[in-house]
Amino acid sequence: MTEEAVPPVAAPAAPARTGDLLERPQLAEMFALAKKLDGTWPVFARSLDPADDPASLRGRYRAVAASTARWSVRRKHVEDCVSAWVLLPMLGAAVVFVVSVFSVTSVQKIFLAVVGLTVFIWGSVWVENRRHRPLFRYLLDPLITMLGIGCFPAALYLRHATGPAWAVDLAGRAWMPIPQSIGTVCCALVLGIIPVKAVMWQWDRESRASPTEPLFEQLAAILARAEPDRRGQLPPGTRREILALLGKVSFLLRVGIPTAARGGTPLTRAVVRARAVEASRAVIDLQLWVALPSPTAFDDLRTRVAELTRTVITGEYDRLPTRDTTPEETRRTWHARVLETVRTLVIALLPVAGLVAADRLGLRLPAPFDDGAMIAVVAWAVVLLLGFLDPNFASHLAAARDMTTLPTFNRNTDKGA
Repeated sequence: MTEEAVPPVAAPAAPARTGDLLERPQLAEMFALAKKLDGTWPVFARSLDPADDPASLRGRYRAVAASTARWSVRRKHVEDCVSAWVLLPMLGAAVVFVVSVFSVTSVQKIFLAVVGLTVFIWGSVWVENRRHRPLFRYLLDPLITMLGIGCFPAALYLRHATGPAWAVDLAGRAWMPIPQSIGTVCCALVLGIIPVKAVMWQWDRESRASPTEPLFEQLAAILARAEPDRRGQLPPGTRREILALLGKVSFLLRVGIPTAARGGTPLTRAVVRARAVEASRAVIDLQLWVALPSPTAFDDLRTRVAELTRTVITGEYDRLPTRDTTPEETRRTWHARVLETVRTLVIALLPVAGLVAADRLGLRLPAPFDDGAMIAVVAWAVVLLLGFLDPNFASHLAAARDMTTLPTFNRNTDKGA
């Protein structure tokens, strides 16, 4: 079978008549994305093994490109619908809260709230677009997040504070609508994003049994960007994109491959999970080839990505990549380790510090919720610190959880009952 005999990428099936007008934009988007994904075939074909059958792989490549486009557009549509149903009411509730609780009703206060919120959002987007720089990623981005979330409890405390004198004086300042609006909107967005992420996580979990479509989408994007210029180099922006895409592929391998062993024995799940972690780390190692390229780094990168793409489109996950054990792992610089340590400590201890500060200010939860909150924040800090000290803590925790399902433990539980 020649490549010309393989039918081109077909558009998804036609929708029902009742929803024809609503489905046409989605069909056009699916077909455009399928053509874009299928356009990476020449780069993929150049790195094929001579023993492979190009015609057979061409048909699989087109089929997976079509199914990936269908999955990607449908997922985006579902996420947009869920976000609209959740975030818009949350933002409306935030506006009502600012008006009713903080009494932002005058024209001057509303103007200050809108201007302050606009400047804060613009600054947050500006910092987010520069997260590839260590200063923005490890310092400014966490500071903006803490500032946005921390404005709400601070503004709420000042609104109802009857003392000390500095708190009462600060609550009467003319610029108070700015932190009130920023804190309320940020908290509303955080509370809204949590259910959106939970719904999409459940949708991903139930809609597919393997990570074929999301993996193929990320790998095709890498193949499309891994073409060096005339000097044999990649632009800095393209390098950052490839590094981010490799990180996504690593995450999809680590969390997606174990779904194939769902329903198996604990031993089978443990072996598959270990194999997925090994493949995930092998993909992470490819980031070094992009950050510190050699004369043949980009050709070798395309070859590795093409091999992984072949594994994905054929479903032969036994051919997942493994790590190169010969060279010693590159040690991180001391300042990178210090920044990561400080970041982990801040994330782990911030809830504890917030709870202690609230207790000192007289904001206490009624019993027994105060003890439960303290237990929750301490457990959060312990889990994060253990995960930082032991990179394999998640695997150990999962293995310990799987051990409780072994027949020996089940028989002992039945006897005790």
